[in-house]
Amino acid sequence: MENADRNDSYEDYLESTMSEAESSPVSPTDPTPLSSTPVPDEAFTSTPNATTKELSRAFDKAEVQNAIRPMITLILRKQIDKYIAPLRKEIHDLKYELSSVTLQLNGMLNERCDDLEQCGRRNCIPISGITETHNEIVENKVIEVLKQVIPDIAPNDIQNRHRVGKPIMGNPKKIIVRLSSYKTKVSIMRDKKVINSAEDNIYINEYLTRFRAHIFKNARKSFKSNLINGCWTRDGKIFIRERKPDGTDGSITRIHSKVQIPGYKPSPEELQPESKYPE
Repeated sequence: MENADRNDSYEDYLESTMSEAESSPVSPTDPTPLSSTPVPDEAFTSTPNATTKELSRAFDKAEVQNAIRPMITLILRKQIDKYIAPLRKEIHDLKYELSSVTLQLNGMLNERCDDLEQCGRRNCIPISGITETHNEIVENKVIEVLKQVIPDIAPNDIQNRHRVGKPIMGNPKKIIVRLSSYKTKVSIMRDKKVINSAEDNIYINEYLTRFRAHIFKNARKSFKSNLINGCWTRDGKIFIRERKPDGTDGSITRIHSKVQIPGYKPSPEELQPESKYPE
């Protein structure tokens, strides 16, 4: 009844408005509106019909919600994945790029640190095989050995000397000798074969960093396996002489890593860093 009364009042309002318009026509140039009477709010008020109420009551039921929830969830998930998939790919690419750059920078940093460490060993030589005694004077033993290659060597030519490490299989600890000049070191290394070939098992080698010593160790393995025709060090640099198919000497190559050694089987990480973030 209330809805019917409202509809009747709205129809009466429209009829009265049309009557006023017919009784007082307005010229095309007259800016005055047809009627200044405000439209009552009741004229535009609507109430839910029976169908809306039935749908509202139906959606409030648990069984209906349980039935439509999977469909709505699936639709939302597809829409979300549609926008998230490109973002996931972008994140994966950025992580891979970051991993590659990090490995590259770490490699460069390690190489620079190794160069600096090797530079600090420029005037040093390790001597192994010198007998170790109680209350020994290491400097006198070192001078006695080095006189085989430099007869006029003096204590002033030796800046420092000390034993390092632990005895291995009964062998005495090696002695690290820091010479006063690089020129003296070059003279010793040039004629070190005189000392190394003696029968007292005393050897002088290049004082390499741990990283370079490991590379040189693998190079010597390749040399013993006849994969290369020679390997040696000079001023901390490692060189190999390649072996041709007919066994003759090949070119001389300076190596910076184990991957460059013929016959060495590198791991996949040493060849090319793989992504840590697979698809």
